[in-house]
Amino acid sequence: MKKTNLILIILMFCLTVFSGMATASKSTGVFIDLSSPDIFKIHRAFAVGTMLRTTQDVDVTVYISLAVTPYVNKDYPVAKMLSLRGQNVHQHMEDFMKVGGKIMVCSMCLAGHGIDPDNMLPGLTTGMPGKLMMAEGVKLLSY
Repeated sequence: MKKTNLILIILMFCLTVFSGMATASKSTGVFIDLSSPDIFKIHRAFAVGTMLRTTQDVDVTVYISLAVTPYVNKDYPVAKMLSLRGQNVHQHMEDFMKVGGKIMVCSMCLAGHGIDPDNMLPGLTTGMPGKLMMAEGVKLLSY
C-alpha cells in the first residue's frame, strides 16, 4: 500500500512539473513596459528583448511611455550621449529592431512631450497597447 501511494505521489509530481513546463512554453510573446529613464533599466529592457528575440524566437514589443518618451526623438541629444556598455540609447533601440523586435510609443506621451511622430527614429510605431498586453500567452515585464 505504501509503495502504491509513493508511486502515485511521484506520478502526480511528474505530471505537475511537465504540465507546468508545457504551459511555460506556450508563450506567444513578451511585452516589455519601459517607463523609467534610468539608463540601466533602458539597457536591461532592450538587452532582455534582444536576447529573447534571438534565443526564443518569440514576438517582443517594448512599449515606451512617460519619462522615456523623449528618447524616441531622433534629435534628442541625451539619447545620443547617454550610453552603457558602449552603446547609446538609440543604438540599443536600433539593435533590438534589427533582430525583429518592435517598439511602440505611447501616443499621449508623445503629445505631452511635444514630440512630432515624424521626428521619431525610423521603425517605431505609436499607439496604445491594451489588446497587446492582455493577449493570451503574452508575458509582461516592466522596467
